[in-house]
Amino acid sequence: MTSTSAVSSPLPITVVVCCYNAESTIAETLWTLQDQTCPAQEILVIDDGSQDRSIEIVSQVAAGASHIRLIRNGANRGTAYTRHRGLQEANTEAVMFFDADDLAEPRLLEKQGRMLAENPDILGVGCHAYYVSENAGQQNLGRQCVGPTDRNAALQQFRSNKLTFMPPVTLFWRRDALAVGGYRQRIMPNAENIRYEDFAEDLDLWCRMSDFGSQGRHFLTIAEPLFRYRKPAGSLSTRNVRMMQLKMRWIKDCLLRRRSGEVERSLADFIASRSILDRVNDWRSDKAAGFYKQAGFSYSSRRYVRLGAFLLLTALASPKLIRQKLKTQSVRP
Repeated sequence: MTSTSAVSSPLPITVVVCCYNAESTIAETLWTLQDQTCPAQEILVIDDGSQDRSIEIVSQVAAGASHIRLIRNGANRGTAYTRHRGLQEANTEAVMFFDADDLAEPRLLEKQGRMLAENPDILGVGCHAYYVSENAGQQNLGRQCVGPTDRNAALQQFRSNKLTFMPPVTLFWRRDALAVGGYRQRIMPNAENIRYEDFAEDLDLWCRMSDFGSQGRHFLTIAEPLFRYRKPAGSLSTRNVRMMQLKMRWIKDCLLRRRSGEVERSLADFIASRSILDRVNDWRSDKAAGFYKQAGFSYSSRRYVRLGAFLLLTALASPKLIRQKLKTQSVRP
């Protein structure tokens, strides 16, 4: 499937789709990426050891599209490894990662590509999104609004040493990502085989790239929903919420140390440095994040009593989290 109203591309783009057991969604995702007003020069699908029909389906779609390239990890290597391989394998400087279950609006690449091409100070361009349910009807669950929408807001984030949150669908310069090390690997090997590198891996990259704020460079977000972001119920366990929160605290610690001229601490050293009070506060924050995740699942399944209960628990555990979410998410279309 190709767009019937294609316009000239502002710059060559590689869209990297990391795929793992995505047989139920990958075809539709690839169709929406092909049906663009500004088609990508390359759609690079990296299969991370799928055990279902993902490879067969991608091969069928790619048979009629020479710009779709499929490569395989052979075994499951995880998100950070697969994304870093995408950076290394991409044939263009402008790169976007796209999840194998999300859906692109037709002008996604056109609008983000044009903005990135026209301003050399921009590190990457994101956009707003519609949350949709995972069922066939794809019920609109609300709107995700993440990332600064103007230069002043972006540079104020840098000056305030804030974490740089960007949408998962962000178009950015490959050279900038590789200059700061790309996606980190093997952050803390452990006997439990927990892949800490796979938690908040995008946030870690955006924050290291945001150090270019010292040169006036920054990320921007287009305040328009240009993709649909599926919200599968039960996609993140309570244990994973804790790991995610831990990784985010370490990312902030690394950011502060880099910008003060200190050497980053390893994740193991950071964990060992946490005081009893730190750990109590961490526990409260982790509980709030878990409650809010459950509130989201309750909303998507229209269980409104549970929704209210989990929102109340979130507010009691962390009023700050509720305020943050009100700024970035909306249930309005």
